[in-house]
Amino acid sequence: MSKIRSSNSIASIQRKIKEGRGQGHFSEYKPWLTVRDVPSIGIVTRILGWKSGRLHHYLSEHFELAHHYQMEWSEQVIDIREQFPLLPLDKTLYIAQKLGIKHPTDPKNKLPIIMTTDMLLTVKQEESIKFIAHSIKTSNKLTKRVVEKLQIEKEFFKDQKIEWALITERQINYNLVRNVEWLHNAKNNNKLTNNVNNLKENLYYAIQQSERPLVKVIREQDELFGLPSG
Repeated sequence: MSKIRSSNSIASIQRKIKEGRGQGHFSEYKPWLTVRDVPSIGIVTRILGWKSGRLHHYLSEHFELAHHYQMEWSEQVIDIREQFPLLPLDKTLYIAQKLGIKHPTDPKNKLPIIMTTDMLLTVKQEESIKFIAHSIKTSNKLTKRVVEKLQIEKEFFKDQKIEWALITERQINYNLVRNVEWLHNAKNNNKLTNNVNNLKENLYYAIQQSERPLVKVIREQDELFGLPSG
């Protein structure tokens, strides 16, 4: 529900569809909206996904990024598609009319916009694959108008037989988020990976041979191999 910089004309919508926006999976997926499509004012984030191998675009606040870290850590979640479009437009227009809710429009040209959901997750459960949609909002932003828009999203996915859920701060495990955030950059750090691969046998042996706390053994290995502390 961010303010959109780009035009919402029919030509703009057709251009995005032609570009493959909202299509594909994993590294091939292209979000409907990117950080280039929103004003520079405010918090926007691009982060390289562990599971997708591509840059993810989060447009409004760090809260969305926090939930991204949770989903990256989940073994059941195998793909995360952010800014997923609710297409075709006629579908959300019909739902809005049925619910008696005003459909979101572009504040400039007053044309109806393509709605998006914050995340569409691909989830593996035993031998089956399912999709789950997550709309991510803090409790203090759940105004009457925001709830109306969420009702349209929920109904859209209900018709698609896709589970939908609202994620607030109550569903965020901040201890997990901080740990995954700390690990996130290191996972794709080739220098760090090479250091670990080179040292892992020595480190494993040192841990097995000592009854001292793990942190002390690791600090000793840092000093032994001339590495920065930590």
